[in-house]
Amino acid sequence: MVDEALKAKLAEKVDEGSLTPADIPDYMALFVQICNENEEVQEEVEGWDRTFQFSIEGSANLWMKIAGGKFSTASGDIPEPDVTLEFDSDTAVGIFSGEIDATQAYMNNELKVIGALPDAVKFRTLTELVRDELEE
Repeated sequence: MVDEALKAKLAEKVDEGSLTPADIPDYMALFVQICNENEEVQEEVEGWDRTFQFSIEGSANLWMKIAGGKFSTASGDIPEPDVTLEFDSDTAVGIFSGEIDATQAYMNNELKVIGALPDAVKFRTLTELVRDELEE
């Protein structure tokens, strides 16, 4: 179930450009909630089980697991992730809010991908679907 109050709060911050690194844990919690409920996301991840590590300079590290179409996340590190995304907190905020294009960040070495690049690209698609949901 999506926490509508959290969704409204974060949607407003994204809209105003006031999302901060301190908001990333809440954003990821909402991200997981949306992904667990959104039909487009569910279709996108069908048969795709992956673990992602978010190594965020200047903020707490987070991980996300997708297994059987269900998303989960927590602070800290997950052993042997399929993909690790390394970026500073400002780049993370920019990518999650849509102010920074993930592909451009990757090309500019502001985002480092360790693991299969196609998985990172699919994660970018999931991020775009979540942003679409925030804009509704």
